[in-house]
Amino acid sequence: MNKTPSDGGYRSVPNSQEPGGAKEEITYESALREEGIDKAFVARKLRDLSRAQGRRWNPKKGTWEKFEDYGTQLAALREIAKILGIYAVEKDLEYENRIRKIDIGAIPFRRELANPITNRQQDSSG
Repeated sequence: MNKTPSDGGYRSVPNSQEPGGAKEEITYESALREEGIDKAFVARKLRDLSRAQGRRWNPKKGTWEKFEDYGTQLAALREIAKILGIYAVEKDLEYENRIRKIDIGAIPFRRELANPITNRQQDSSG
């Protein structure tokens, strides 16, 4: 068995080349759960990322200042929206991308100024 570091400690991991090594099928989900990453962990991280702040140097004051990291916040909100199902599904998108026919028969050919009082003043002065 080989020793591999995990979170600062060492644990025994069977080597597939050694005889008698356990051939257990490991999925991404089981590996993540083993490391303590579950739905609650992801929710906490997304909450933290949705409130992300960065620091930048202010040369006038000579100090570091906090500011909203809008790029990170937006990415977190997009992931949250996907999880909650806020985005439209494909069926809705097909409806939105449909070709629409617009009847322009009701649009007048002659255009007039928007303010009729100004039109009357021009007619009486001319």
